Amino acid sequence: MTTITQKIEGFSLESILQIFSLEKKSQTLRVHKEERLGLLDIDQGELIDAEIEGLKGLDAATEILLWDDVQIELLALRSRTRAIDRSLINMLLEVSRLKDERRSALDESGQTLLAEAIDKVQLQQYREGHQDLVRYLKQHRTDAVGWVWYSRVQGNVEIMRKALDTAAALDPGNELVRSERQKFEAAAVHLSGTVVGKCSFCWAPVNRTTTTCPYCRGHLLISRETLARTPTADPRCLGEARDRYLQMVRRYPRSLAALYGLALTAFNGRQYRETLLCLDKAAKIAPGRKVFADQLNLLLDHLARRSAADAQAVARPAVAPQKAVQAGSRLVLVVEDSATTRQVISITLGRHGFRVAEAADGLEALSRMSEERPGLILLDVVLPKMDGYQLLAIIKKNKEFKGIPVILLTSRDGFLNRVRGRLAGAAAYLTKPFDPDRMIAEIDKHF
Repeated sequence: MTTITQKIEGFSLESILQIFSLEKKSQTLRVHKEERLGLLDIDQGELIDAEIEGLKGLDAATEILLWDDVQIELLALRSRTRAIDRSLINMLLEVSRLKDERRSALDESGQTLLAEAIDKVQLQQYREGHQDLVRYLKQHRTDAVGWVWYSRVQGNVEIMRKALDTAAALDPGNELVRSERQKFEAAAVHLSGTVVGKCSFCWAPVNRTTTTCPYCRGHLLISRETLARTPTADPRCLGEARDRYLQMVRRYPRSLAALYGLALTAFNGRQYRETLLCLDKAAKIAPGRKVFADQLNLLLDHLARRSAADAQAVARPAVAPQKAVQAGSRLVLVVEDSATTRQVISITLGRHGFRVAEAADGLEALSRMSEERPGLILLDVVLPKMDGYQLLAIIKKNKEFKGIPVILLTSRDGFLNRVRGRLAGAAAYLTKPFDPDRMIAEIDKHF
């Protein structure tokens, strides 16, 4: 029961359940939403039971289906008797209605806009976050919390000070406001210019060249200097930052800001294995950003020089980050139910310098995409129970993966099939049996 067969991140629970229904899958889904955990039991594509925090059956399923930005682990189906008699499609329609009602209530109060702004600021999308906060504060000028977040997105010391003064005048007893002003005043004496950055852990203003925050004492960079220093970060600030970055990574598993923030909190807590894993993933996602590979190699070299006992406690990532920038590292995901066809395609691609990941059906394809982002997808139209057009629609609905070019493979050549593929978002359309040279030329065109 506890053996995890696959993990899926970045796709909505509704999309996963759609694939289960079409492919008649039978498994238990362990669904994570920040610190909450729920279980959904699927038998032959039908939702038969659910469990969360004392709730079971239909009530538990409804609560879980309302969650957004979840992590999903696939387990062997638990031994359960059917406790839910409603069809999956009816449940999803009801949940969609409830979500719309909640969203409308939040939109009326402005909390949706504020939440989106906070997300953008935490993901270091400062320009977009600033724009949303300006829009929010035009409508809610008396919200002290909004002014605190407005101060956090600023790089100018005086604008930051005025925003916090406004927040304090509006709600002097607010704990967040008092804490933020205290941090600002304590950090301000260390500032040497009018334009500053922000601490990755406590949000205190810091000089742009600072490598250690003067307020929470957290190291803001992995360098030879910070490696030589004793970790001094305030445990409370570090713990709050870790919780924040963990939530961000769960919601945005490929966010470089979230991964690097989590790497830094692990580094300050001497959790070097987690630091290495986060930096390694960031280096693979953005091979052109040398900062991640450089800091990863710096930490690896530092650990290699330590005593043998310390070195044995940390495992070097299986794939060195430098490989991510080599020509042979271009990853193609081949989604094809025929093992023979997959092998032919894999050999052909391998001979032309591509790496290949394989999937036999829709669910396995989403799992592979969660593990490592492919640069291109070769997708067979004829898959068991769920066709390639349906899977393509799910991929194109996803904001993180919709930009990946998808080339459809099919034995059905015809104008209507090509039009359907284009309308679904396919980059190209290859007919089987395909010419290897043409396939490689088409892939090179879209990489």
